[in-house]
Amino acid sequence: MHSKVEHLLRYVGANLVSTVVDYTVLLTLTRMFGMPVLQSAFAYTAAIIVNYGLMKKYVFVRDMSHKSEHRLFMEFVGTGFIGLILTAAVLWMTVHVMKLPAVEGKTVAVLLCFVVLYFVRRYIVFNENPANSSPA
Repeated sequence: MHSKVEHLLRYVGANLVSTVVDYTVLLTLTRMFGMPVLQSAFAYTAAIIVNYGLMKKYVFVRDMSHKSEHRLFMEFVGTGFIGLILTAAVLWMTVHVMKLPAVEGKTVAVLLCFVVLYFVRRYIVFNENPANSSPA
């Protein structure tokens, strides 16, 4: 149990850092240029790059020798596009349909992506090296 709690705390911490990057870029660009949906895409892209480094170094620390660094990064970025599309859709719905401020819409999107991307990245991107796992 202790290991799972520590893993969860590392995941939360890495995502908090990435979220700070995400919100900072979003709010700065939106204030300067408007267009919150477009700026959200730029902000999310910056956060993906930060998040990859943190996830690889602190969260999903396992033998990834069965994947090249390029493949691992591309899979991570690919899952980031899932989050990007989900974020843009939620932000569009909350800002343009529900008439909420961009910060509130972004918060809804962040919470949804937090859960969805954890499972996608845990089981697809940072999956165990098959040579190290024992048969069930």
